Parts: sequence; structure tokens; C-alpha cells
Amino acid sequence: MTGEELFEKLSKFGLSPYEIKVYKTLLLNGPQTSTSIVSTAGVPQPRVYDLFNNLLTKGLIEISPGKKKIYRAVPVDVALTRIIGEMTSYRDELSEFIKSSEPETTKYNPYLWYMDNINLIREQMKNMVMNAQSEIIVSLRLPLLRYLDKYLLDAAERGISVIITVFPDSDRYDISQLVTKAVIKRRPGISPEIMIMDRDEAIVYVDNISTKTKYAIDFQEQEMIHIINYYYYNVVWKPSIYISKFQIKDSWGFKTSWISCEAINVFMNNGYRLTGHVIGDTQNGEVNISGNIKGTDVIPGYKNSYLIETDERVFTVGGRLTRIEDIRMDLLELHAEKIQQ
Repeated sequence: MTGEELFEKLSKFGLSPYEIKVYKTLLLNGPQTSTSIVSTAGVPQPRVYDLFNNLLTKGLIEISPGKKKIYRAVPVDVALTRIIGEMTSYRDELSEFIKSSEPETTKYNPYLWYMDNINLIREQMKNMVMNAQSEIIVSLRLPLLRYLDKYLLDAAERGISVIITVFPDSDRYDISQLVTKAVIKRRPGISPEIMIMDRDEAIVYVDNISTKTKYAIDFQEQEMIHIINYYYYNVVWKPSIYISKFQIKDSWGFKTSWISCEAINVFMNNGYRLTGHVIGDTQNGEVNISGNIKGTDVIPGYKNSYLIETDERVFTVGGRLTRIEDIRMDLLELHAEKIQQ
């Protein structure tokens, strides 16, 4: 950033272009008379005293006593710290007033963000991958697969469960490294590109053929995420064919019940004993339990749940918005151990 651009940012503190010129001149050249300032700063002579009064009011300059006035700048750290303090105090006062003035019931406005710029869309997807805590579910065509490849690989290497559906165009790209770290399926045909992070945020990227436009919607609304997750599972995931399945590692972390059930079935069918740690909610509040995974209970289009046995009892566990299971899952940490023959 150039010095000129740096000083222009003083406009954020309420300074006009001429006020910035005067303050900059005094900061860089030291105390001066009004005549000298007019010459050095390049401001109109008739305006200069108004500018001085404004800068005095804002606490940015000082004037010497006596008949011959000398003007000097208040140091940046002193002047701007005072302004920032006043702005912070005003912010807190205004926020408190708005909060106290809100009606008791307010309209719920879900978070929705419309994006029609491919660079913005892919950067948002990249940020979601980088910020994931447990799980990334995604379907990608070749251009976004190329761009997000290394970030998805990094996520898998730091322990995130990375679930990917690719399309036929991926045959033109080497995904051999991802195959060793992520769970990947290939769908026979194209469908919308979707990303779901930790069941907390989702992006749907749409290629509208009729209008020849591309756009994406980013949202953090649980019911909408549930619908998109359901669509992904039934329309994108189920018709697809495995390229790489769930591999043995220290633990898998899941936020989504159908992925949990899929992993449980894969491991059990290959002779593994499973234990799990579940964090979730019941009708009586939060639960945090550990036990042996006993199997799954899946009815297509109705439920994807699994059973965990503790010293107390056997619990059924479903998705975050489930209505019929004992526990609404927020997180499953799954551990697999090969059964000795």
C-alpha cells in the first residue's frame, strides 16, 4: 500500500479529503503557519480556517498560544486512539439501545447468501473446507475438484471426514492422492455441486441451463441443510459407485447420521468391532455417552439410525433433526478394531 493510499484511509475516521491533506502535511513536515500549510498541502486559502476548526474539534491538531499561530499535528497513536475509544463507546451505547428496544418476538431471518461470481464461490468453498471441524460432504465437477483438491487432502490429513462425489469428467484428473485419504464415489451423470460443512453450513452451486447462468446459495439454516443433505444422499450419493471406502484410522468423526450408518456397515461387513462416543440431545437434555456400536437401522426415505450399547442400555441414534430416535446426534467419534479370527 502506498503512502497516499494509507492516508486516504483516514476518511474512515470522518476526515474530508482537504482535512486529510492538512493533517498529513503537519504529520510529515512538523508545525507550520497557516500560510505554509496552504502552500504545502495545496488546500484553498478561504477554506483553511474552517479546516483548522474541524481538525481541532476532532482532536487531530493543536494551535500554539500567542498572536502568531503555529499549527501542529497530534500524534497518530494519541489522536486515533481517542477517536476509536469514542467510536467504541458509541457502538456499545447504540447496540444496547437497539437491544433494549427490540420487540419481545422478532421475525426469524435465516442466513442466506447469493453468489454469482465463480471466484467468490470457490473461495467460500475453500474457506469451508479449511474451517471444518469434523466433516465435509461435497460433490464436485472437474474445475472445482482441481481447485479444492489440495485443501480437501489437507482436511483429510488433519482428521476431517472427507466425503466426495465426483462426476464422469473426473476421469481427466488424477485423484490418486485423495483416494488414499477420502471416501469417494463416482456418479454416472452430472448433478448440482453441493458442499455441506459439519451440518452447520451448506453451499449449492447451480448451473441453470435455461438461463445460461451460474450461481450459488450459501446458508446456515438447519432445516434447509437437512433438505440439501437429504437430496445429496438420495440423488447424488446413492446412485454413485465407490472408488474408495472408509479406511481404518484412529477415529472417524461424523456429524451426519447416514454417513455414520454407511461407515458402520462397511466396517462391520469387513469384520471390525466398533465403539463410539456420541454427543447429542434427548428430550431430557444433552447427552455424552460411549459404548459398543451394535448395528444400524435404516429405512430408505424414513430414517438412518444406529444403535449404541452402554452399561445403562441400548440407545438408538439419529440425525440432528430426528424425531423418533432416542438421541439426536451432534457428533459421533467412531473407532474400529479388527476382530481376531
